[in-house]
Amino acid sequence: MYILSRVELNINPQILRWAREEAGFDLIEISEKVDIATDRYKLWEKEGKNIPLGKLKITANSYKRQLAVFLLPAVPDKTVKPKDYRNLSPTDSKFSKKILEVIRDVTYFTETALELQGESYWKGRYEWLESIKSEIKDSSSFNDTLRELIDIKIDDQLNWHTDSEAYRIWRHAIEDRLGILVFQFPMPMEEAHGFCITDRLPYAIVTNSNHSYTGRIFTIFHELAHIIRHQSGICLYEKATEIQKEEWECNLFAGNFLAPDNVIEQTNDIKMIAQYASKLKVSREVYLRRLKEEKKISDMNFYNLLDQIKATYKKEKKKSGFVKPVVKSRATRGETFFNMVLEAAYHNQISYTKASNALDLNVASLLHEV
Repeated sequence: MYILSRVELNINPQILRWAREEAGFDLIEISEKVDIATDRYKLWEKEGKNIPLGKLKITANSYKRQLAVFLLPAVPDKTVKPKDYRNLSPTDSKFSKKILEVIRDVTYFTETALELQGESYWKGRYEWLESIKSEIKDSSSFNDTLRELIDIKIDDQLNWHTDSEAYRIWRHAIEDRLGILVFQFPMPMEEAHGFCITDRLPYAIVTNSNHSYTGRIFTIFHELAHIIRHQSGICLYEKATEIQKEEWECNLFAGNFLAPDNVIEQTNDIKMIAQYASKLKVSREVYLRRLKEEKKISDMNFYNLLDQIKATYKKEKKKSGFVKPVVKSRATRGETFFNMVLEAAYHNQISYTKASNALDLNVASLLHEV
């Protein structure tokens, strides 16, 4: 009769701590997940000895890491976080587990895109940033130049039928014409509307899929303003105040671009504001703020109307139901990254296993797509 002995592993303890901090867990949380005493887990992070394989698997799953990561000899680099531009109290400003997970996923996607296309390719995609330097201070001239770059005129914008159509076209234009990858993930709305990455190639914008389409559109251009300034940042732009210079100016840029002064119609009627905002595919708040910025409405009327708009808010129920993995993968990653990985797999630039990991699809689904 054979008695199976429990398998125990010795690992680099610093990797265990690195993985916990990257995932946003404290010692008590992970100890409860693994179902051991906190002091015992502390000892694992101090010595890395005699860790039961089963417990290490639970730890790896909790941190959303492959088990092999914990067997590496050296500690991997920390994920570079975008600068925090959110107007939150110190106690609320800590990145949640979900936000950290999204930052980590986007880092992996951009690293994959860099590997597939190479540094020189991505540098070439951003030559437009140098060409617009002289025009940035003149907002009117710059907006015209930017619309030429992305090949979308104000008349095109006014002719779109739905907010979702507008978001899809803006997103594609930013990726196709400016070379900036646009991802979207569900994130807690009270924590982030979006973020951008410019401290490594390729540049990326991330929108919050829990936000309305008009909110996501505004996020794209708010984050684009950060990218033009060569800033990586995570934002909660609806809470920005004039004290937050960068956030306020990025809001002004996005609002002015999406609702130029020459199409702003003066009105104090909340129904007309909704109608004009709908034509431009912006939120009512954005249109109202543009009225105030263009001095087409008094401060008193602005705040009264803003209160009225906020009073009409209804908490939207998140639509549930099955979404095909391929549809979800495309929506999350964007057409540019999705197609880039598929093409690389088809031409044997990367293995189907790696493509499967990058797109979160099984190999059978990938073969069907190619």
